[in-house]
Amino acid sequence: MDRLAAAWEDPRHRAHLRRYLWLISKGFTVFGFAVMAYLIWASR
Repeated sequence: MDRLAAAWEDPRHRAHLRRYLWLISKGFTVFGFAVMAYLIWASR
């Protein structure tokens, strides 16, 4: 936790962390939509 707090204090590291977390969340979102689309089209 101390490393995360120290990284969060530095604006450059904070930008990298936020970009990394944003990419992870976008990946889950895209994966979720892909699964929903597959389930919709596979049921036809």
